[in-house]
Parts: sequence; C-alpha cells; structure tokens
Amino acid sequence: MGLFGRTPDKSPKEQVNEWSQKIRKEMRVIDRQIRGKIQSTEMLEDTFESMEDGEEMEEAAEEEVDKILFEITAGALGKAPNKVTDALPEIKPAAAAAASEDESEEDIEAMQSRLAALRS
Repeated sequence: MGLFGRTPDKSPKEQVNEWSQKIRKEMRVIDRQIRGKIQSTEMLEDTFESMEDGEEMEEAAEEEVDKILFEITAGALGKAPNKVTDALPEIKPAAAAAASEDESEEDIEAMQSRLAALRS
C-alpha cells in the first residue's frame, strides 16, 4: 500500500517531482498576489499623502488670501468681528417698495425730459 492508502501509479521520485512543480506553481501565484497587494498598498499610501498635502496647500492659500485682504482694506478687515452677533434691523417691505417706486418714477420722468430735450 502506498502513501495515503493508495498504491503508487508513479514512482516516488516522479511523485516528488510532480508535487514540487505544483508547489512552485502555487508559490509563483502567491508571489504575484503578494506583489499586487504591496503595489495597491503603496498606491493608497501615496494617495493619502497627496490628500494631506492638499489640505496644507489649502491652508496656505487661505493665509495668503487673508494677507491680501488685510493689505487691501488697510487693516480694517482685521478689526471686523469674526461673526455678526447683532440682529439685523427689520425693514418694512411696503415702505421700501413705495420709496423705490417713487424714485423710479422720478428717474423715468427725468430720462423722458432729457430724451425730449435731445430730440428737439
């Protein structure tokens, strides 16, 4: 009786060679899989590193914008509060609309008088 209860069809040397070839083949497959996983891991690490660099660049850009705005406003922007805490005054919409209608009617009349003067 042979190995594992079977009678050997092949000589032990042939069986060892066959098993060695199978093992080598499986090792090559596993090696390829491991290399692929390593490459994937490296790519993910590079991606995360570049994302961190993007955040640093964004912070630097915000600082530059703040500097430029400070220079343009001659420092007035630095004196402004970060957020508004006072409530905005309430405006009556009817009064505002009536005032704007009166102004627009006056503007239209002024433009029409200018147009008439130009025509004559």
